Amino acid sequence: MDSILNSEFLFGNRYRPEALIGRGGMANVYVGTDTRLRRRVAIKTLRPEVAVDSDSRKRFQREAHSVSAMGHPNIVRVYDAGEQIIPDVSAETPIPFIVMEYIDGKILRRLMDAGAFEPKVAVHIALGILDALDESHRSGIIHRDIKPGNIMITHSGLVKVCDFGIAQAVEDPTNDPSAIVGTAQYFSPEQAKGDIIDGRSDLYSTAVVLFEMVTGAPLFTGDTSVSIAFQHVTQTAPRARSRRPELSPELDMVIAKGLEKDRKARYRTAGEFAMALRSISNLVGGGRVDRATRPPETPPIPVSSIATGEPGLRGDSQFAVESGLSNNAKPNGTDMDLNDLRPLLTSDTPPKANVVRSALLGAAGLLVVASVIVGMMYWVLTLNSGNTIGSLAVAMPDVTAESFETAESELTALGLAVVRRVEVSETVPKGTVISTSPEAGVNLAVGEIVTVVESSGKPVSAVPSIDFMTIADATTALEGAGFTVGTVTPGYSPNALVGAVVGSDPKAGTKLSAGSVIDIVVSNGKISIPDVVGMSVGQATGLLQGSSLQLDVTVIPDTTCGGQTIGSQSIKGEAPQHSKISIVYCTG
Repeated sequence: MDSILNSEFLFGNRYRPEALIGRGGMANVYVGTDTRLRRRVAIKTLRPEVAVDSDSRKRFQREAHSVSAMGHPNIVRVYDAGEQIIPDVSAETPIPFIVMEYIDGKILRRLMDAGAFEPKVAVHIALGILDALDESHRSGIIHRDIKPGNIMITHSGLVKVCDFGIAQAVEDPTNDPSAIVGTAQYFSPEQAKGDIIDGRSDLYSTAVVLFEMVTGAPLFTGDTSVSIAFQHVTQTAPRARSRRPELSPELDMVIAKGLEKDRKARYRTAGEFAMALRSISNLVGGGRVDRATRPPETPPIPVSSIATGEPGLRGDSQFAVESGLSNNAKPNGTDMDLNDLRPLLTSDTPPKANVVRSALLGAAGLLVVASVIVGMMYWVLTLNSGNTIGSLAVAMPDVTAESFETAESELTALGLAVVRRVEVSETVPKGTVISTSPEAGVNLAVGEIVTVVESSGKPVSAVPSIDFMTIADATTALEGAGFTVGTVTPGYSPNALVGAVVGSDPKAGTKLSAGSVIDIVVSNGKISIPDVVGMSVGQATGLLQGSSLQLDVTVIPDTTCGGQTIGSQSIKGEAPQHSKISIVYCTG
């Protein structure tokens, strides 16, 4: 049994390995538990016999740095990394480890072993790969080993690009962009020749994978890796329609452009390649592709029959699977019917190793072979150095219950980018942080985006008009709008029956949060008559006869007083509705 599983220890004092789910030539992958956040994770460790080599450890570290710099739903996410002495394994050599999201799904290689995909399925998967490459290329990272063994499909159908173990930053001063790494079956011509590579090399490899998905056969075949690599350099790629005539000419042309020998004739970027695929109106039999230019995540395949099983790992130096299903993977819907993928999901045949190995020695004399040999020797013996991992990322703090401004300052000081989102909340006060994504405790790379959800307070709605209702009806209306009825007080009204509602406090139309208390005012059958002495006759009669009082007014001229104003009035203050009032107008 694995000695690591026999040990009573936690990686990083936090991550408990529970079962070996994959073994490769350089590393092992365990499914485990993050004891702090109580979630499943994948723990990738360098094998003890490999960990003694400092260059291998540096490559392993480089993988963690490469992936942690990116945050994209189509790229396996790194949570943490480090090195640790494991007494049951070695008392002297620290074992490097990377903690990643756990992907419960299938390796694309296994799915492809069953035969050709429906074109819409193949294009869906290719779009997931391209969206991941668009992110990595924007981050300055070239993958350098795109192949079916490094692609996973989750149970929700989300495409995940794995194994950035040989990926390198374009601007890394230690990077040798001409070093020959990758897998010959999916080599770009420039990789096979040992030329300097760029992002377009990844696009060629993606086109090779897409070609194989839609045709059910590799682009080139041969007895050795050398012969296959040589064909990528010298042989014109066959057209996909020559292998599968029912494919549409549009799809055939898009794939052919991705397979151009001259990288200048290919798509310039992953986004451009993806846009070309999404612009195809007819794949075959009327199938369509979403025309969106670059959605935030590739729509998942709605297939529930992807078999659960141990991710398959090849027994060579390239690790086929990084981990498993993210707990956060959320399908966002698609109008594509992908049920026809189900018959292709039964093959568990382990993938065949296609890595360029010692077979390269058999073709001495060919320039391409010499380049491959030299490149591979350089890769194995002189891997570029990198910085010690130490603590790879910053731990996401718990900023819930803090004000948004405080949380933003705290996260920005840690080097994280903050995106603000506002939501109503029945329980969290306005301006306070409700939650964050990622949640507290997750390790993040500097510069990674954190979404902070701020409370706008309780839901807000307008106070309804309840005038002339009975108290019972008014109570029903207010409570139906989410408010609470407070006190009932008498008030004046020129025409409402005694006991009828004549208003509310706050007034109708006022916007308040749910649960706010609304007081009700009911008619007492009376009005309050103001003092109009000193007003002009027009002002006085307008006020007394107006809608708020509706009095029966009699004007009595008086020549004994002057000033053209009202000298006296018969009643003022509280009076019954529709009262009669006399006002004396001084005309002298």
